[in-house]
Amino acid sequence: MRLSVKKKTHFLSICILSALTFTCTAQSFDASIRTIHVADSNNIAFAGSGGFIGYTSNGGETWDTTRWAVKTPKDSIIHPSFRSCYIVGNKILAVGIASPGFIMHAPLNDLNSSTVVHADYDERTFWDSMQFWDSQNGIVMGDPIEDCLSIFITNNGGDDWHSVDCSVLPPTQKGEAAFAASNGNISCYGSHAWIATGGAASRVFHTADLGLTWNVTNTPLIQGGTMTGAFAIAFKNENEGIMIGGDWENQKSNVGNLAYTSDGGANWILRSEGIGPGYRSCIIWRPNHESECIAIGSKGIDRSVDNGLTWEHISDESYYTGRFTPDGTTLWLAGHQQITKTTWPIASDLKSRKEE
Repeated sequence: MRLSVKKKTHFLSICILSALTFTCTAQSFDASIRTIHVADSNNIAFAGSGGFIGYTSNGGETWDTTRWAVKTPKDSIIHPSFRSCYIVGNKILAVGIASPGFIMHAPLNDLNSSTVVHADYDERTFWDSMQFWDSQNGIVMGDPIEDCLSIFITNNGGDDWHSVDCSVLPPTQKGEAAFAASNGNISCYGSHAWIATGGAASRVFHTADLGLTWNVTNTPLIQGGTMTGAFAIAFKNENEGIMIGGDWENQKSNVGNLAYTSDGGANWILRSEGIGPGYRSCIIWRPNHESECIAIGSKGIDRSVDNGLTWEHISDESYYTGRFTPDGTTLWLAGHQQITKTTWPIASDLKSRKEE
């Protein structure tokens, strides 16, 4: 049930960024690519619909792809829909979203040798996001099953996972959950993790000790609807973070959809009200560029160089998510049946090219 092939990047597309032209490398695949992890400039992994997994060790010149399948106790074959993936050491991990939920991994040099390391057949299972603090400690979060978020922790690089008991988690509110949009519900920095929720309530759950203890903070984002609130959260240090989302059913609205914190998430303040981007499913900080962040979604890409105060609309191209290389020079984007690699300009480059 698995197919493994080496695919060479076979065409160049032209990226139009604010009426400026940049050459970028694009690769097409027969899947909706919903998550991407950029370990470094050479090692990148992605995952998506129908159990589709991809990995490159040479910066996208060639890709090893396969479709992971799981044989259930009733002998049916399932190709999980993946919304989160991560490269950890010499393996790739991916998490399927809907019941039955699977956390799986395989060696980078043999993607066909996939193993289910955690499974949950509860029909209420819905896992949204996965992140790692370091090569050993990681976290998976999902929607509530009882009256708390479903949170799982690993301390051995993803080989084993244990659930965080509801007794140490703040209770969720009725209708509060999360959106498996871009593997952006969790942000990790140091020993901290922040989890953004949405729906009837949009709040931020925080741990400062690798998931041992938790607290929760309200946010001023739009909330109360079925598809409202935070869709992604990102911290650049222990104090400064940003979140984005909005109303999926009113994606043009740019009110109550973006907030910033400078005190580790204790307080959140709305930013760029009425002047920033509308609904976006992903937000990321650019490494080595202190105040620059990028918002990505089905309605395009936007960029801020002042911590989200003001924004420039860069592109109308539709993507679900994106990640920078650690040096901040290259942006990888994932979307429907595509992975795109583009060299990202610095702010002065954009300004000078506009003036030409």
